[in-house]
Amino acid sequence: MGQAEEARIATTEALFREVNERVAERAEEFSADEAEFVCECADPACTHRIAASLEEYEEVRAEGDLFLVVEGHEERPDIERVVARAGRFNVVRKLRQLGALVRRLNPRAEPAQ
Repeated sequence: MGQAEEARIATTEALFREVNERVAERAEEFSADEAEFVCECADPACTHRIAASLEEYEEVRAEGDLFLVVEGHEERPDIERVVARAGRFNVVRKLRQLGALVRRLNPRAEPAQ
């Protein structure tokens, strides 16, 4: 996989993650325990939703290279590995250079000093 494709994948997933950050914020504002999150897979046309608790979402967000995906959307063993299966969704970890890139794009990352 080339750098251009890795950048496209990282940008797509970072966008989905950013949308989910707003979903979680709104759910917290309304004291909801769960929400419908967007699948954070590499497919820019994906429109699948994932029902998850805010606690489950926070566990995924704890690390900058983890993503919440619909079962079956983890089709790229060259760039990601399933690290948890929750029934309604899977959690994938991005590998190698792509992992480093998505960690830099993480909206919760500490700013570089």
